[in-house]
Amino acid sequence: MGIILAVSNNKGGVGKSTTTANLAHALSARKKRVLIVDADSQCNLTSTFLGSPWGGNSLLELLDGDGVPAEACIIPAPDYERLHVLPNKTDSAALEPALARREDYGWYMLRDRLRLHAAKTFDFTLIDCPPNLGLFSIQAMIASDFILVPVEAGSRYAMDGLDRTIETIGGIAQADPDNPSGRFLRLLINKADRRTAVSKVTIEQIQQSYPGRVFSTIIPVNTDIQQSEMLSKTVLRHASKSPGAQAYRSLATELLGILSQ
Repeated sequence: MGIILAVSNNKGGVGKSTTTANLAHALSARKKRVLIVDADSQCNLTSTFLGSPWGGNSLLELLDGDGVPAEACIIPAPDYERLHVLPNKTDSAALEPALARREDYGWYMLRDRLRLHAAKTFDFTLIDCPPNLGLFSIQAMIASDFILVPVEAGSRYAMDGLDRTIETIGGIAQADPDNPSGRFLRLLINKADRRTAVSKVTIEQIQQSYPGRVFSTIIPVNTDIQQSEMLSKTVLRHASKSPGAQAYRSLATELLGILSQ
């Protein structure tokens, strides 16, 4: 059975979508079958891999009403071998209040409608969460085996919201004894520029505050990563030998090692 991994942080701008896209590509390059789930109504990953606006089946159709089967919503990513996408539409944001009113069931819909198919079909499923702890983020955590939390090293506000995110992850696991999912995996230090005092201090604070819970791999600030986003590509596709691409390959290697323990 495959691994389902949510990429989540209550704070925006920390690189969740970038991490999801590039880690997914790095894993697929290691001969893994990978599914990307775009759970953010901003649809960044849908645009990156499939173009925008997306007009076919999506997360919206999967979760709305009786739901379209998961396999009918998953699209092969053009030009990316072994990589598939469950796209999203901006209209999905309007679905959140209705799902939240469906008592407990609304929180479990993504797990119930996607998890079995994803785990059987793909080696890895990576869910890109919205920049909040709303229903879609909680759905993603409940549907997942593990949660990866990116944190920006270049901001003095990097630690804001981290404790709340990690507490939410722990609360989900405790509230659902039938679901061993939603285990906090690691923090990923992102956008690090070791030339600056802010980055150096932030990295040290994160590592000291969460010992044993931080990836050794640190994703650097890299213009190739920024350029790849502008071109709607992964950095591994845009600049395969860049420090950014090398860092995501290292992250994939480290992740596989952790999960094999």
